[in-house]
Amino acid sequence: MENQINPSQSSGTLASTYSESSRTGSSRSCASGADKDKEQDLTKDNAASPIDLECHIQAERITKILDEAIYKTKLAICLPNLVQEYKTLSSILTPQHMDDLIFIFEQYDNPLFSTSLLNMAAMEDIKGGDVSLKNRLNPELGHLLYIMNSYQALRGKVEEMVQEMKRDYAEGYAQTRPVVGLDYLLTFEHFRDLTVRQMHMTAAEELATKIKTRKLEGSNEKLIEKIKEYTTTLKEENTRFEEAMALKTEIIAKLEQELTFLHHEATIKLKKKILDSDRQMVLATRAHAVKSEMLKEEEVESRETYENVLRLHLIDEKNQRARRFKVETQLMSWLQKYDIEMGDKQVELDEFTEKYEDETQKCEELEAKIAEQDKEYIPLMAEREEEYHQEMAEKMQKFLMEHAARVIQVAWRDVLANRAEKKRLKKIQKKMQAAAAAAEMKGGKKK
Repeated sequence: MENQINPSQSSGTLASTYSESSRTGSSRSCASGADKDKEQDLTKDNAASPIDLECHIQAERITKILDEAIYKTKLAICLPNLVQEYKTLSSILTPQHMDDLIFIFEQYDNPLFSTSLLNMAAMEDIKGGDVSLKNRLNPELGHLLYIMNSYQALRGKVEEMVQEMKRDYAEGYAQTRPVVGLDYLLTFEHFRDLTVRQMHMTAAEELATKIKTRKLEGSNEKLIEKIKEYTTTLKEENTRFEEAMALKTEIIAKLEQELTFLHHEATIKLKKKILDSDRQMVLATRAHAVKSEMLKEEEVESRETYENVLRLHLIDEKNQRARRFKVETQLMSWLQKYDIEMGDKQVELDEFTEKYEDETQKCEELEAKIAEQDKEYIPLMAEREEEYHQEMAEKMQKFLMEHAARVIQVAWRDVLANRAEKKRLKKIQKKMQAAAAAAEMKGGKKK
């Protein structure tokens, strides 16, 4: 089967069908432009021989085969990412092809359905836990690539994925985000460019290239001869250097012998000095022992004297500390009392000072305001006093007139009341006289 993926080509096929590069597109455009020019030339009458036409047709056929192989490689590289974009595939592919793809994906994902189970060695590897790529190959993957290659709408998506991978590769993300088969794709595209360029190269150009190559070979031979000369020179210098190093090694050996001799002499002298110093140390130790006994006796005497003096000093210090504590306590009490009283007095003084300053400031402000107001107040008061006197005079005059009128009215009411009272009294007097007369008349008749 032509599209079946072999285990030895798994990394090259599955990883190389990912996407088409911009370099292939540019080279394809350049090649297509050149092909168009040649096609325009070949359409003319007697423009080229049948051999040239056949060469042109074969070049186009080879270019087309290489382009198809490169696109399939890109498609294979993009296959892991396309599998994750289910919506994109379902919007482009037909339902029948989608069902085929899902079935193939399930077969590829599950090694138990792999046709490599026909291989007993692969079966033993799977039983042993080896589920590597060689045991997961499926002949249906060729059918999968055939289906996806038949849809032109996927080419744009594949190209975008490949461009993104190439940008990451150019920016140095190949270590963090490696893409299997990208190097193979780039090499394949470069091979396609070289093939197209070689097919469109004329015989004269190829001859010029060969001549240039021969010139480069000649210059290369000259450079090789110079390299040989420099190599011999380096060898001679190396021999000279080795001879100098041998002389220096002999000198170093002689100096080492002298150094060992001097070291032996120094060791003997050092042992003599050690013995002398031991002898002097023994004498000094004996003298030190005698002196130490004398110092111990002096120490006992001085210790007794020190204890007596210390006892007297401790008693004196205790008395002095008691007096000092008493004085400090009294002084602290006085200072605390003084601080409390002075703190209160200071607070009162600050308050009074602030009040005095505020009152003084207010008085000054009021005096200034009064002085400013007096300039307008005194004339106004004089004028107001005149108006007041005049108004009071008018009110007094009006009051006197109203009072006189009220007095006259009261007097007139009294006169009217007296007159009415007199009339009433006269009426009562007449009634009483009439009653008395009637009573006298009745008494006379009874007699």
